[in-house]
Amino acid sequence: MTTIEESGEFRVTRHNGISATSETGTLLCTANDELPARRYYQTVGPYPGMSLALWRPDGSLVAFKAGPRR
Repeated sequence: MTTIEESGEFRVTRHNGISATSETGTLLCTANDELPARRYYQTVGPYPGMSLALWRPDGSLVAFKAGPRR
C-alpha cells in the first residue's frame, strides 16, 4: 500500500510518472475535510506523464489517477 507522511489534512498531490510516492509528489491542495479535497481532485486532470493522488490525514491513499503516457 502506498502511503505519505501523516498530516492533519486531506491532500491532493501531483507526481511525475504513474506512481504516487512522497518523494516525487508536489502538493496541490490541502483541506480539513475530504469533500473539498475530493472536489479539487476531480476537477484537475493529470497531464501526460503525470498522475494525481488524494491522501487521507493518516497518510493512506484515497484515490489515484494517471494521465496518458507521453
